[in-house]
Amino acid sequence: MATYIESRLQTSQDAAARPRFPEPVSLTPDVSAYLDIVRALAAFIVVLGHWRAFYFVDYGEVQASHATSFVKALYAATRYGHQAVMVFFVMSGFFISSSILRSFGRQRWSWRDYAIDRGVRLYLVLIPGLFLGLVWDWLGTTFFNSSGIYSAPLVPFGENVPANALTPITFIGNLLFLQTRFTQVFGSNGPLWSLFNEFWYYLLFPALIATILAVGRRAIGTMFGYLLLVTFTIWILGYQVLGFVVWLAGCAVALALRCLRFADTSKGLRRLYVLFVVAVFGACLLANLAGNLWLGSDLAVGLSFAFLMHGILQIEVPIGAAGRNLAKTFAGFSYTLYVVHFPLLLFIRAKWQHSFRWQPDMLHLAYGSSIIAAVMVYAFGVARLTESNTASVRGWIRNQIASDFKAPERVAQN
Repeated sequence: MATYIESRLQTSQDAAARPRFPEPVSLTPDVSAYLDIVRALAAFIVVLGHWRAFYFVDYGEVQASHATSFVKALYAATRYGHQAVMVFFVMSGFFISSSILRSFGRQRWSWRDYAIDRGVRLYLVLIPGLFLGLVWDWLGTTFFNSSGIYSAPLVPFGENVPANALTPITFIGNLLFLQTRFTQVFGSNGPLWSLFNEFWYYLLFPALIATILAVGRRAIGTMFGYLLLVTFTIWILGYQVLGFVVWLAGCAVALALRCLRFADTSKGLRRLYVLFVVAVFGACLLANLAGNLWLGSDLAVGLSFAFLMHGILQIEVPIGAAGRNLAKTFAGFSYTLYVVHFPLLLFIRAKWQHSFRWQPDMLHLAYGSSIIAAVMVYAFGVARLTESNTASVRGWIRNQIASDFKAPERVAQN
């Protein structure tokens, strides 16, 4: 009995000595819907930027008769595809760090479960996306490359030559999230660059948390093991580790939401704060448009959006069931849209419009709208087969792993 009491006391002391992380707060359905809207808009802005660059002339070449207010607004919005990716990074940092900190705080952390969650989320869309990109790029390169669009750099999008990047090594490199560091992106699919960042940020953050916990427990061997993992991950990331600061801004929002909230009686102050951070975020976007290297930098855009996100998370305006469902629908295929849109846009350009880009007149804007609508429908269809089944695939894998662990026990009992 005394031994049992001593064991329980030791367990309680170990738990008390273990570093605790504040658990992020849960989101209301309406707040989740607002974040879904932001996520869907960010994905659409990325696609819109690529669409505009493929099919319409640069703004300096727009004829005066076509430079309407709508066209100016369209060209301004399509300049912010890269900044939309910074928004993705902040939101990813918010959601992923919240899940990780919640698991550590409840003593339920499992590298196996985390690997299943993140692996299924990434690969369920990435693997079909790589094969679909291969199909579109192969068809375009084989049958519709009369203008050389596949065998020359896609100048608005960097120096990557799609035809040269359709190799098994590049495919495997993208499958292992080594693109932009050790291999090119696969084929024409330039947007895959950000998945390299996401994957290694997913690994770096829990490794850092585990290192902190090991230091608190004075587990020297474990600490050095995790430090090696952290060092390796930082080496893999290279200069892209700077983007981790933007990702961590989302984590800061998750933690700040718990202790830095506006009181229910301060609605006026809350509105003032939201207006202020909207203005700051807008100023950073305009600074980027003007070429300001500091205020318009990725870091400034990411941090300013983090402050804006903190305000969005405290919005108490009901969106309604219909609004929540609509937001969830569009956000539900945003990742698929990001991964699969580019090769199809390039293929359509190579097939039907290989010699020149359009002026943004009403007729060609209508043509362009039909193209982007087709791409959205295509991405939605792919997502119904992939992204929409994320939860069920995770559950199936967990059941398979659980049954594998139980199988030896059944054999032993027999």
